[in-house]
Amino acid sequence: MANLYTKTGDKGTTALVGGSRVAKSDLKVECYGTVDEAISALGFARTQTSSEFVGEMIHKVETRLFAVGAELAADEKGLKKLMGLKPTGSEDELSFVPVTEKDIAYLEGVVDKITSLVGKQHEFVVPGVNASSGALHVARTIVRKAERRVVELSSTEEVRPVVQKYLNRLSDLVFALARYEEEMPAREELCERVIAAVKETLGMSDSNKQFNLETLQGMALRAQEKARELGVPCVFAAVDDGGNLVLFQRMEGSLLISMDVAQGKAFTAMSMKMPTDEVGKLCQPGQPFYGLENSKPGKFVLFGGGFPFVVDGKVVGGIGVSGGTAEQDMEIARYAMA
Repeated sequence: MANLYTKTGDKGTTALVGGSRVAKSDLKVECYGTVDEAISALGFARTQTSSEFVGEMIHKVETRLFAVGAELAADEKGLKKLMGLKPTGSEDELSFVPVTEKDIAYLEGVVDKITSLVGKQHEFVVPGVNASSGALHVARTIVRKAERRVVELSSTEEVRPVVQKYLNRLSDLVFALARYEEEMPAREELCERVIAAVKETLGMSDSNKQFNLETLQGMALRAQEKARELGVPCVFAAVDDGGNLVLFQRMEGSLLISMDVAQGKAFTAMSMKMPTDEVGKLCQPGQPFYGLENSKPGKFVLFGGGFPFVVDGKVVGGIGVSGGTAEQDMEIARYAMA
């Protein structure tokens, strides 16, 4: 490897890809330098997150930003050379893949996915909720600065519009990732609190409760007992921690639609680790889970009657009751679990 210092820039100039030299204060240098700054900020943000999803996303956009920086750092001769290069996969040969509309579509898809999880933004975000989101907000502002520099550069020389567009979408993605980092820890804490509250309310003791067929059959019988008392024929369903149906019982006279609804409640309570009525509250407009039901149409049920099955503090399954009103289904389910 060559020495870190070359002394060729001691007079305030630097070489572009292609060989020509420009002042270090040149707008072109400012553009790719700011992109480099954004890469570094994203790298720091990656060290602050514990989310595998966020870490992978940051790594992917860092690698694409190298392509953006290389393109901005090229003179006319260098740009022709870069655009003529084809990825070879060989470690001994330079590989350059410029950003395209496909890269932009990918960013938009991820932004849409995150928005479906955390909900739409309805107010200003004040950075600093936690270290990871704070670092991402810093990176976002640097990406925005890079975009502004590129817009300025495009007024004096030709820049591919897709480069400017990519930086614009990237800032949206980094903002979405920051919101994801802000929301997810709060949700995990909420799940733990709800589980603890449910256990306390229902008198659930992990020491004498097991998730097995015998236990579930006993719960189904109790559900039918309470349903007869209320005069509401119901369906009882239970799923394991993989969402697989492990027990299903339907009382005579119950509605056919209750068969799907009961399974949906059990699945929702298990996958979200909280009662379905609580999930429903968090799916209202402006709330963190707004739009959740659209991610798995027919699978998520957002009204009462579904509860997680907790053993030793861990959700190992879920049960669902359907047949009456949401309040009646919740009463039957609580009676079954007590």
